[in-house]
Amino acid sequence: MVINCCTETGLEPEPTTSEKLQKVLDNNLEEFNGKGVSAAVIFQNQDLWSGTSGISFGTSSITKDMIFNIGSVTKTFIAALCLQLADKGAICLEDSLHKWLPDYPNIDNSTTILQLLTNTSGINNITDNPELWSAVFDDPAKLWTLKELVSSFLDEPYAAPGEDWFYSNTNYILLGEIIKVATGSSVSSGLRNHFFEPLGISNTYYAIEETLPPDIAHGWFDLTGNGSYDDVSLISRNGIYSVLGSSAAIFSTAEDLAKWSSALFNGNVLSESSLDMMLYAYSTMPGTTDVGCGMGVFLIGPANNTGVKLIGYTGRTFGYLTSMFYLPDYDISVAVIINEDNTACLDAITTDLILEALNNG
Repeated sequence: MVINCCTETGLEPEPTTSEKLQKVLDNNLEEFNGKGVSAAVIFQNQDLWSGTSGISFGTSSITKDMIFNIGSVTKTFIAALCLQLADKGAICLEDSLHKWLPDYPNIDNSTTILQLLTNTSGINNITDNPELWSAVFDDPAKLWTLKELVSSFLDEPYAAPGEDWFYSNTNYILLGEIIKVATGSSVSSGLRNHFFEPLGISNTYYAIEETLPPDIAHGWFDLTGNGSYDDVSLISRNGIYSVLGSSAAIFSTAEDLAKWSSALFNGNVLSESSLDMMLYAYSTMPGTTDVGCGMGVFLIGPANNTGVKLIGYTGRTFGYLTSMFYLPDYDISVAVIINEDNTACLDAITTDLILEALNNG
């Protein structure tokens, strides 16, 4: 029997969970003057919700199948791939850089793979060098090699290996090169064979090594510093993503990221021991007391805007911002990607989606 108690009284029916989640996107995009967003939630019962709002460019709306660059969330994939390769004996986490990548300037050859994975290598962050980006945008179609980048733009080490935690994209760029040497294949092949195909992550690509499909959300970023956003999708991706490489070169959808988060943190990707290593807090994020730094993941205590524990990562590149979080106490995964450098918008959508998912999960 279906009882409808709204018709006689004129009351509006209670919004569905899908409608509530969609409202989070629409309202925050309007409040924070955002460009476009794609988001997805996977609940404990494995129900998947996904939604979009806003535009890619002109009057072209964001769609669920559009891919976005996910920035540093790429590191979660790279860390997992390194751990799988270690499980198979292809690499050892205590291997030194010298074993795989000898004779690179401004890099201590005694640095280990483990130190790269945990950002404790002391190697400086090459992407903090403004001269690098001047060179990239002077010739945006140029494909950069690791040797070129390290020789020309890597500053002296921040610290000795193992001495301190320091966020450095260089660590994960180097890990990508180690993966290629150790496997005799491309990073994209490793990702596709180990993760994308087995997990049904069907709309995710590794830029430069793989051809991207045409349906890409345009990214917007203030390149000149004059306060106006430029459409960076009109610029060749060669320079940016050959530099960022395995630190930030993956393009994906919110649905695929939510699937990845759910599979990875539920223990369906790595061995139990490897997942434990990934989720161990090797350091605390400087300036915080409850943000642990694992391998390609942050472990966030409940003293945040959501009030619950979070495991995941965020990403920021030219024109794209990403958040991917798993709620271990509730088995909920949330992924949000926006196509504009608007941190306030991303943070608000992510927080409100998590709270709404908790209320309706």
